[in-house]
Amino acid sequence: MTIRNRALCPLLSATLLVLLGGCFGTSPSARFYSLTPQETRGIAVSERTGVIVRIGPVGIPSYLDRRQIVTRSGHNVIELAEYDRWAGELDDEVTRLLVNNLAGRLAARGISVVPWQSISLADAPTAYRIPVSIDRFEGILGEKVVLNASWAVIGKGDKQESTLIARESTITEAVAGKDFTALVSAMGKAVEKLGNEIAGSISTLEIGK
Repeated sequence: MTIRNRALCPLLSATLLVLLGGCFGTSPSARFYSLTPQETRGIAVSERTGVIVRIGPVGIPSYLDRRQIVTRSGHNVIELAEYDRWAGELDDEVTRLLVNNLAGRLAARGISVVPWQSISLADAPTAYRIPVSIDRFEGILGEKVVLNASWAVIGKGDKQESTLIARESTITEAVAGKDFTALVSAMGKAVEKLGNEIAGSISTLEIGK
């Protein structure tokens, strides 16, 4: 080995260590979010309940069917948050929050609300189903969230189901901050407002007490 090569060896070794450090450096930790607040109400089911409302299925478009939280940064620009993700499937998150919201609002009328696939009260004589199809559900950090959804109240008759109500709802909710915590909070409020609209429509029907 020449004197020049001996001099280069420490320099090459140091460069290699820097490169390896960059390759194996610690990446940012992922953060996981849920639409359902921690202090959710329990869903009580009464043995005397004569009316069951099942929420779902909740359909979401393919661009939202992922763990990364989707935001919009321009009119036609969609961004995926690599380190800010849903703790569960988004359709399950929406279903859970709608069930919780409607259960609290309709309990006084003797109506129990469960997810559409739930086996709870499967033998109840009267049942209604509320499918929800979401067309858009994303927002801009620090600005607003937009939820656009079509939904229906379907009643189960003696022989077949019939559509009693069919609606489309567009809900806009302001985002109080520029981080994902504020964004998810606004998304949860938008779903709750959708639940309020559904509950208000159910109150116009002869359902429950």
